Amino acid sequence: MKKLIQFLYLLLPFAAFAGNTANEPEYGSIKGMISTNEGSPAIAVTVVVKGANKHGITREDGSFYINRVPVGKFQLEVSLVGYETLRQDVTVEKGQTTAVNLELQVSSTQLREVTITGGVSNKFVTKESEQIARLPIKNLENPQVYHTVGQVVMKEQLVIERTDIYRNIAGAVPNFSAGGSQGLSLRGFSGTIGMRNGMATSAIVPLNPVILERIEAIKGPSGTLFGSNRNTSFGGVFNYVTKKPYDHFGGEVSLTGGSFEFARITADINTPVNKSKTMLFRLNTAFQSEGSFQDQGYNKNFTIAPVFTYQLNDRTKLTVDAEMTRGYYTTTTIGISAAALGKMSARNFKDLQLPYKQSLINNGVDIANGINNLQFKLEYKMSDQWKSETNFLYSEGFYKSLLWTSLNFLTDSTIARGMRNQTPETFGNIQVQQNFIGDFKIGNFRNRVVIGLDYNYNYNELYRAVFTYDTINLRRNIPDMSAQKIDDRSAAAGFNGTSTKAYNYGIYISDVFNITPSLMAMLSLRADRYTTDGTYSFATSKFTGGYKQNALSPKLGLVYQVVKDKVSLFANYMNGFANLGPATQPDGTILELKPQYANQWEGGIKVDAFNKKLNATVNYYNIDVTNSTRLETIDSKQFTVQDGTQLSRGFEAEVIANPIPGLNIFAGYAYNDNTYKKATPALEGKTLMASPKNVANFWASYFLTRGKARGLGFGIGGNYVSDSWFESSNVFVLPGYTLLNVGLYYDQPKYRFSLKGNNLLNEEYWISTGTPQKTINFLASVAVNF
Repeated sequence: MKKLIQFLYLLLPFAAFAGNTANEPEYGSIKGMISTNEGSPAIAVTVVVKGANKHGITREDGSFYINRVPVGKFQLEVSLVGYETLRQDVTVEKGQTTAVNLELQVSSTQLREVTITGGVSNKFVTKESEQIARLPIKNLENPQVYHTVGQVVMKEQLVIERTDIYRNIAGAVPNFSAGGSQGLSLRGFSGTIGMRNGMATSAIVPLNPVILERIEAIKGPSGTLFGSNRNTSFGGVFNYVTKKPYDHFGGEVSLTGGSFEFARITADINTPVNKSKTMLFRLNTAFQSEGSFQDQGYNKNFTIAPVFTYQLNDRTKLTVDAEMTRGYYTTTTIGISAAALGKMSARNFKDLQLPYKQSLINNGVDIANGINNLQFKLEYKMSDQWKSETNFLYSEGFYKSLLWTSLNFLTDSTIARGMRNQTPETFGNIQVQQNFIGDFKIGNFRNRVVIGLDYNYNYNELYRAVFTYDTINLRRNIPDMSAQKIDDRSAAAGFNGTSTKAYNYGIYISDVFNITPSLMAMLSLRADRYTTDGTYSFATSKFTGGYKQNALSPKLGLVYQVVKDKVSLFANYMNGFANLGPATQPDGTILELKPQYANQWEGGIKVDAFNKKLNATVNYYNIDVTNSTRLETIDSKQFTVQDGTQLSRGFEAEVIANPIPGLNIFAGYAYNDNTYKKATPALEGKTLMASPKNVANFWASYFLTRGKARGLGFGIGGNYVSDSWFESSNVFVLPGYTLLNVGLYYDQPKYRFSLKGNNLLNEEYWISTGTPQKTINFLASVAVNF
């Protein structure tokens, strides 16, 4: 907290200076509602103010808000397939908000004057984001592949946990860290931490999806803009975008219940704080509790997430985003060693004698964790061409207690119940980032540039005891576990306490350069400095493993719009890196390691056509990983050598379509082959663990757009994940699975009723930790809007 207070003292003088800048241009704002003549809100539509270079995007209720519009008279212009073009003149006055309400008409009798471009009904498309490239560029201008899942999808699918969201991302496979972070695998590489509004979080990330506006999956090694891969993976970055305030009073309260004693209550409340609406506040909070499909187990969490924005003046805006989440749950993981495989006949989870619905622990062997996030963003318009963006995130996760049970197979029927007692532990991250973002011309060539400085301080304090609790036989009665015995054996085994601190300093630049209006290039480079004193042992009062390391991460991209603003061909070279500490050799020497690098080549096509009723991406990629470490036997001793390589390559496709009014479809498919090329003999030629070759997702929904039953909708979809390997020797199979889900909802302006059936095929399946997943289950929800 001391570092946080110091940062605030530095921030306040700048905010005061920005708030009192003289001779600023005069501005007002425009807000409004856009609907169709069928009475449906126009969702995710871009509203453009002609002559002012300003635009806004309509929300789920059809509302929009455009801030900092220069004083004067302008024209709004709307053209939409199937509707007459609308035009409406608006007058913007200093410090005032001009309100307009527009209805798109099929007939040509009511022409008015707004420019709206985009599809009214393709509500699954949420591609526009400045955090993906740290620049305001559109999907068709970005040579990188990314996928987003927004609020509309989350509500339709009655999402109650993050894994429900991940299943909508083409090629993504949800996974789970026993420590409380849910993550996903992209392009064969696993990650469980992620980013928060583009910033690095704690390593412990318990999170309830009610605070999210959307999730962004940014594909490929992304070290140039996001740094080393503690919060990313070589397969990509996933970014949690939290909800932000809007300019009028509103909100939602919901109650959800379902199978396995599931219960959740949520509240989303938004309000202006002052009459001029320069201060806005939004609060999201939720409590949920769930039992288990097994005979023991539970999962509870609580979150409260306030957000405050303050438009200090026409040039300056401050956003303060906070979150406090607490989680309480039970979990187990499965371990199968090479030695155990030699004594086992089972080669697939489905062959194990492990009972699917019986827990081998009890509710007293549980976990209590949490996270505190405090995030600041200060935006300052320096000129018509440049703006400053200052970001700060303090993120600290912790275990109040963690009893982590690993079920380690010894034979087909015997298991050693391993215990890791982590009580207590703390994981933190503090990041300060300064971006200067420009949009200017050099001659006739347009440049959109971000120049960034990045400081990241990461720390942890660990306190853990590791031991074998007992050995059980699945053919006999399973003895109960005792929390008191765990405490006694933890004390006997002894706790090992350590502390680690690390510092990253980065500078980066990225320029999207228009060679012609249809041909553009992206040139980017990052220089990174990593330093740590290593791990400090409380027992020995000594540091081990300290090192310093430099890394360069370039990124190149080309985009050619075959059809302007509709079809783009793209290609990219992208780089990611991971810092590696020194290795102690058997002869006592120290091998200083270089960063591990991932280099990607990719090409494909992006489509945003038929007035945004079709959005699609098809791409092929090749990721070479170099500077990996491997073991080599020299004089009967195993030495570390840094010449290992790995190759991940594949194909991906995503389609989001609105073929007829009311019908929305999105679908994704990915093929990936991720193998070790040069590695330790036991790994060479093997496929990475939990890296399925084929992954597919689908969701289609239809809602009535007119008549007395308008707002009644039905959705159906599912996921397919092929077999993969559970362990590195590629002997034991993690079986694939097929999920079928169905939803029914009735959505009205003031309320919403929802029903959802998950895993209707009653599939028994496991994720990468060997943890069994829910069988068939149902949810029902009612939400009231105000």
